[in-house]
Amino acid sequence: MAAGINILVNDGGAPARIMKVGNAGADLDAGTIVELNSSGAVIAASEDLPSLLHAIGVLFVDATSGDPASVMTGSGLICFLKATGTIGAGNNLSHDNAGLAKNAGIAATDQRLAVALEAKDATHTGFVKAMLL
Repeated sequence: MAAGINILVNDGGAPARIMKVGNAGADLDAGTIVELNSSGAVIAASEDLPSLLHAIGVLFVDATSGDPASVMTGSGLICFLKATGTIGAGNNLSHDNAGLAKNAGIAATDQRLAVALEAKDATHTGFVKAMLL
C-alpha cells in the first residue's frame, strides 16, 4: 500500500471535492487514478479507448475490496499520483491500464487528467506531485 506518502489536498470547495462514490472493486492504493465499473464499483482506471469508461478522479486513501472508497475529483486539486515512467515537471499526464499516472501520449484517446508540478524523482519514488485538470 502507499507507505510514506501523504495524499494532501486543499479541498476548499468547488470545483474540487473528496467524495465516497462507491465501494472498492479491489484492493487499491491511495493516489491511484480510478473509474467506476458497470456495477458501480471503484476500480483502477484502465487505458483510454473510446469504448471504455473514463477516469473519475484519484483515490484519497487506501481502500480494501468491498469497503467504501473516497475519491478526489475536480479541477485545480493538487495531490500525489501513483506514477510510472520518467515524468518531468510540466508534463501532461494520462494513465496506464493499472491507474498509474504516465506521460500523456499524442493519440486523441489519451485522456489528459493532470499536469506534473514536479519531476518524479527518488524523493517520492513511484509518485508525482500533480494538479488535476
